[in-house]
Amino acid sequence: MKIQPVIMSGGSGTRLWPLSRRSHPKQFLNLVSDHSLFQDTVLRLSGDADLFSSPLIIAGKDHAALVEKQLAQIGVKAADIILEPCPRNTAAVAAVAAAWTASENPDALALLAPADHHIEDTASFHSAIKDGAIAASNGRIVTFGIKPTHPHTGYGYIQSGDDYCKNVFEVAAFKEKPDRETAETYIAKGGFYWNAGLFLFHADAMLTELDHHAGEISKAAKQSLEKCGTIGTAKILDNTIFSQCPSDSVDYAIMEKTDKAAIIAPVDIGWSDIGSWSEANSEDGDHVVADCQNLTIRSDGPMISAVGVEDLIIVATGDAVLVARKDSAQDVRKIVDELKRRGREDLL
Repeated sequence: MKIQPVIMSGGSGTRLWPLSRRSHPKQFLNLVSDHSLFQDTVLRLSGDADLFSSPLIIAGKDHAALVEKQLAQIGVKAADIILEPCPRNTAAVAAVAAAWTASENPDALALLAPADHHIEDTASFHSAIKDGAIAASNGRIVTFGIKPTHPHTGYGYIQSGDDYCKNVFEVAAFKEKPDRETAETYIAKGGFYWNAGLFLFHADAMLTELDHHAGEISKAAKQSLEKCGTIGTAKILDNTIFSQCPSDSVDYAIMEKTDKAAIIAPVDIGWSDIGSWSEANSEDGDHVVADCQNLTIRSDGPMISAVGVEDLIIVATGDAVLVARKDSAQDVRKIVDELKRRGREDLL
């Protein structure tokens, strides 16, 4: 059974400010390779014509030109590009993806994948997809449990339950982002995995569960797709309908309620959500340092120089500079919140 990749590209990446902006969010930046995160994701899910159909891209309406430009740069033609007139979280994206797949590629399994994640081992990722396809073909909504490398407090966790089939388990519980002590307990106990926000399912199974557990989201998403307009070669969901869609995640709206949830685990693929500057490549741009240790330095404008400092993030653009301790990398969004409070739209 072929896989229909669905690339979710609606994120804003506020913790990667000042490089990540509304007009050019993190998924379109080259943070870990010579390609953007978006391009790496598309290529990762386009390389095997026997396994993957052409990708469906779901993105924000302001990024249509970016999506088309970056697809052209890597020589990939999307099956379709669907634009959201406003953000409504991942459950609405899942509903649109399922409705589109049911209509355009009904024999395929849909793979919902964030555009802004990094995966080092593509071959192992493809192998995990094939393992999960067995359960998804039987009506399960399958999530991917990443093998934890340390007690990370910035990720949600999934606890595996009874065996279902090869490398796939029932889901025992979803856990919120833990404190350090709780995360250490999860690692020591075993059977707990990072929640990667990847989902594999047959369109009919997802639509059935959405209708049952999140009827308003399902209805609004399907109707907005049926009445969509166009921007160039892309479709745009009907704004009047889609703007009324409740905002919720796949995890809360579906996965924590359904009895169809399953988990592939452990998935060991070198995964990261690149959720902060501490997870991006440590050096880029023009800089000179002396007697420094453990710095992340990025610049797309001025030269950065540093002397005698350690454990810092220093990021410069043409109009802003960020300096933060590495242990405060997750708090960069506080700067964005303050800029919003001050009305500094020019820096957002």
